[in-house]
Amino acid sequence: MLKVEDLHCAAGSKEILHEVSFSLQKGETMALLGTNGAGKSTVARCLAGISGYDCTAKSLSLNRKNLLKLTCDERAKAGLFLSWQDPVAIPGLSISDILRSALEARGQKISLRDFRILLAEAAEKLDLNPLATQRDTSAGFSGGEKKKLEILQMLILNPSLVILDEIDSGLDIDATRKISQILADYQKETAASFIVISHNFRIFESLEITQAIMLEDGRIADTGGAELIERVRRRGFRK
Repeated sequence: MLKVEDLHCAAGSKEILHEVSFSLQKGETMALLGTNGAGKSTVARCLAGISGYDCTAKSLSLNRKNLLKLTCDERAKAGLFLSWQDPVAIPGLSISDILRSALEARGQKISLRDFRILLAEAAEKLDLNPLATQRDTSAGFSGGEKKKLEILQMLILNPSLVILDEIDSGLDIDATRKISQILADYQKETAASFIVISHNFRIFESLEITQAIMLEDGRIADTGGAELIERVRRRGFRK
């Protein structure tokens, strides 16, 4: 589903990622590990096509589409979703407005009544007040509410590749456990693939990890499965 081969990424004259390669099959979950500054968020942003980075690769494809030839919005339409580590506030524009416009941009016509029902059902799953979707996006929300709104967007947009950049930061233990189960249920229903970046690992509780990659200084330092996560949990990032 996703093929990354020899990915390099630079910001200005500084190269951040060096020869990063991995692949992800449909329905798989990959944990992306590493210390702060290891390059995890840069991988996420390169895949999503966020501006400000110069990315090159021997191959960078999603469902056989060359991502290097697609803009950020085209990658989103192709099924890629990125949750922000620190969601940006957008005064004057609600999540409801953004999501309905996004669905229309993808050619999905939905009545206002049906859209509101869809939105309310997603909010209920997340124990989120439906009125939160009518407020300015991420403005005046707690850290946990912001992360729940990121998951709400995922549920509405129905992506096939979900990249979660520290989605559990700002969430309490119970909320993290609930989000983990929602992600597992979503993956079971849709066969979506996940790339999950996390430092405390509680988010992995309900997810079946098929592979784990540890980054160090922008390079792949180690690979494995769930056992690599457990090793890092016990010993930290030292080998």
